[in-house]
Amino acid sequence: MRIDPNEPSIILRVEVFGEKESRIVDMALDTGATYVMIPWHIAESLGYDPAVSRRRLNLATASSTVVAPLITVKAIKTLGQQAMNVDVVCLDLPSGSRVEGLLCLSFLRNFKLVLDYKQLNLEIIDP
Repeated sequence: MRIDPNEPSIILRVEVFGEKESRIVDMALDTGATYVMIPWHIAESLGYDPAVSRRRLNLATASSTVVAPLITVKAIKTLGQQAMNVDVVCLDLPSGSRVEGLLCLSFLRNFKLVLDYKQLNLEIIDP
């Protein structure tokens, strides 16, 4: 994927899978966060119920600390690579965000990530 050096973040089109359907979500690449993040409404549209998840995380946001549910989605796919059974935190980003979610280590740890700003290229490779 070609990187735009003038953009403030790297945005990827990511497919998130539920049991019977999938959704395309624009996500910012975030190598500093542990869990992929999707909004509640997307989790619910895929058939998940974040409200009943027994797994909860305390997360520090820019303005406060919140408790958010952690679920496991069937799969996540981007740039031709797919990971199964990915842990995802359900939390809405602030309104006005350019993306709906964050692509983080719970997905990326399954792959070799090559981020080459000199060549303006991003690759996610199955090792």
